Amino acid sequence: MKWNALYILIFFSSFLPFAQAQTGKHTYRFKNEFTVAQPECGPDLVPQQAAGSCSAATTHGRFLEDVLPCGGRRSIYHNNTNWGLAYPNTDGLVSESYTIQLYLKVTDWGKTWTRIIDFSNGTRDDGIYFKNTPGRTERCLDFYPNGIIGECPFFNNSTYYLLTFTRDGATGRMDVYVNNNLFASYIDASKTYVGKAGSPIYIFRDDNVETCESGEANFAYLAFHGKYFSQAEVNKSASEICFEASINAYPDFAITPGAVCGTAKQVEVKYTGSIPAPGTGYDFKWDWDGAQVISGSGMGPYVLSWATGGTRNVTLTITSQACGNAIVNSKKIVMSNPKLTAEVASGSCDTGTDGTITLTAAEGISPYRYSIDSVNYQATNVFRAPVGKYRVYVKDDNGCVTGQNVNVTFTSDITVNTMPDTTLCVGQSVTLATASNGQTFSWLPQTGLDNAGALEPVATPEATTRYIITATKGFCTQTDTVQVRVSPKIEVNVTPDAIIEYNVPFQLNANSPQIINYAAATFLWTPSDGLNDANIKSPIAILRENQTYTVDVTSDLGCTGSATVNLSIKRQESIAIPTAFSPNGDGKNEVLIPVVNDIESIRYFRIYNRWGQLVFFTDQLNTGWDGSFKGATAISGTYVYEIEGISTKGRVINKRGAVMLLQ
Repeated sequence: MKWNALYILIFFSSFLPFAQAQTGKHTYRFKNEFTVAQPECGPDLVPQQAAGSCSAATTHGRFLEDVLPCGGRRSIYHNNTNWGLAYPNTDGLVSESYTIQLYLKVTDWGKTWTRIIDFSNGTRDDGIYFKNTPGRTERCLDFYPNGIIGECPFFNNSTYYLLTFTRDGATGRMDVYVNNNLFASYIDASKTYVGKAGSPIYIFRDDNVETCESGEANFAYLAFHGKYFSQAEVNKSASEICFEASINAYPDFAITPGAVCGTAKQVEVKYTGSIPAPGTGYDFKWDWDGAQVISGSGMGPYVLSWATGGTRNVTLTITSQACGNAIVNSKKIVMSNPKLTAEVASGSCDTGTDGTITLTAAEGISPYRYSIDSVNYQATNVFRAPVGKYRVYVKDDNGCVTGQNVNVTFTSDITVNTMPDTTLCVGQSVTLATASNGQTFSWLPQTGLDNAGALEPVATPEATTRYIITATKGFCTQTDTVQVRVSPKIEVNVTPDAIIEYNVPFQLNANSPQIINYAAATFLWTPSDGLNDANIKSPIAILRENQTYTVDVTSDLGCTGSATVNLSIKRQESIAIPTAFSPNGDGKNEVLIPVVNDIESIRYFRIYNRWGQLVFFTDQLNTGWDGSFKGATAISGTYVYEIEGISTKGRVINKRGAVMLLQ
C-alpha cells in the first residue's frame, strides 16, 4: 500500500558522532507480569503514573484477556488513564540506534494528544504522539514538536497494530512501520528521539510540561532492540507477530516422532528456538528422563532411545551466562506397545445366533478403542459377528495399533468329505463319492454334473474342474472340494505311408504329444504279421507283400488313440506275358502285350506258331500282337514267345514261354 504523508519533515545537519548501542533484546508479553522474557537479562517494566496534576485512577491498570487478530485469546495488559509503563533502560540498550516495537490496540484516545513514547524522562514535551483531527475519530502520528508524519488520519481504536519505531544512529534516520508497511521516515538530526543509559523511556505516560495527554490501550507485546531494523527484519517480525507476541521461542525444541509405537526406536530431538547456533552466551542443559543418547551435544540435534515404554519428559533449561536468568521447557513423548487378546464365543448352528468377539488391551496408553475392520473404531470392546474370519485391532491413546486374526465359527457337528482328486479322459464320467450328515447339498460349478443338488452326482466335465460341495444343516454349512482333472484326447502320430523294399527291414514309429511318460504307456500294432514286436513304440517290419498296420496307444491314465500306416512293396524289374488272350472283338484281352516293371526298352518280342513260323515281332514297349498273321486271323491254339528287355538299371532280362490264342 502507498502511504500519502501529509507532512514530510527532513532536517539536515552536519555529521555528529553517535554512541555505540548494544545489540540485545528485551521482550515483554504481559502474561500477568511485567518481567522480561527469560532468559533475557533485561529490567522489569514499572507501571508509572503520569507527571503533573491530572486525575488518575487509584490503580495503574489490570491484566485481562482479549482476542488477538490471529484468533487466540490470551492475557494482555490494559493501562488506566494517566498511567503508563517505564522501561528503565538501565544498560542503555536504547540509545541512538534502536528499535521499539509495540503490539497494541488503543481503546481510549483521551482528549487531543496521546503520548506513545517519551525519551525525556518526563522533562520535555518532545516525543511521539497520537493526535486527533477535528471532526474525525481516527488519529494521526505526530513527532512533536516537528509535526505529523504519514497518512493522517489513519489509526482507529478497534485494531491491533504492530508499531515499529527504528532509528539508525549513523544517519539519524528514523523509520516508522505499521505492521510491515513503511508508514513514514524522519531524519532526527537533533537527536530528539534517542535514549540514554539509566534514563527511563516511558510508554503511554505523559510528561510534566503539558499534562493530561494520556490514553488507554491493550498491550499484547513490547520489545526493545539495540539495533536498527531493515525492511526485511520488519517483514519477518510482522509475519511472526501472532507467534512472537504469545510464545517465548527461546527454549523451543521439536521431538520427532512425537509419539512412538514400540520401544527401543530412535527419536530425534532438535532445538528450534530463537537463539542462533552455536548458542554463544547461553548454557543448554538437557534432561532425557533415562534415555540413551545415541548422538548429539550442546544445542543438538540429538538422537535418543528408551528401553521401555511409557510417558517420558524431555526438558531443556537455557540459562543466560550474563545474568543467570533461566527458562525451562518440558515436552512429553509417549511410547506405547499395546498388546491385544481376543476371546471368541461361537454362534449357534441351531438358532443362527451370531458369535461374539471380546477384545482386551494392555501395556498401551489408555483409553483404548477397538475395531474389526481397521477403519471404524469404538470404545466398547465387544462385537457381535457372523461366522467368518476377521482381523481385529486395538488403538491406544498414542495412536499405536495392534491387530490379530480371529475365526468365528458355529458350534456344529456337520461334516462333509468328498472323494480325493481324480483324473478322467475326455468323454469319461465319474461319480463324486461323498459322505456327509448334512440335510441339503449344492455343488458348484454345476457344469458337467447330472444333478448339482445330489450328494453324489455324476461328473462328466469337458475340462479340468474344481467342484465345491456345500452341505447345510440348520443354519450351518460346511464345504469340501474335489478336483476332476480331464486328460486331453490322445493324438497319435505314426510313420507316414511308404513304399518299401521287398523283404528289407523298415522302422515304424508311433508317438503322442499328450503322453509324457512313454514307459507307462502301452502300444499295440495290428496285424502283427511281419513285425518283430507288436507291443512296442517303434517295431521293425519286414514285408514281401503290401500291408496296412493300425497302432492303438493307451496312456498311463487309460486314455486311448489310434493311427494307421500303409506300406507298399516296391516291385522288382520284370517282364511278364499273359498265358492267354482272345482277339474276338468283344473288347476284352484283344491284344497280347508284355507286362513290364522297371523295363526301359525291348530288344525283341517274337511269337512263333507250332510249325516254327514267326507270326509277330516288335522292339517297342507297350506294343503287342493282335492275333493276326499275314493279314488274316490266326487259328486258335498254342503259340511260343520269346522276349528280351533292358531294365532301368541296365540289366538284360530274357523270357520264353507259351501263350494260348482263343477265338
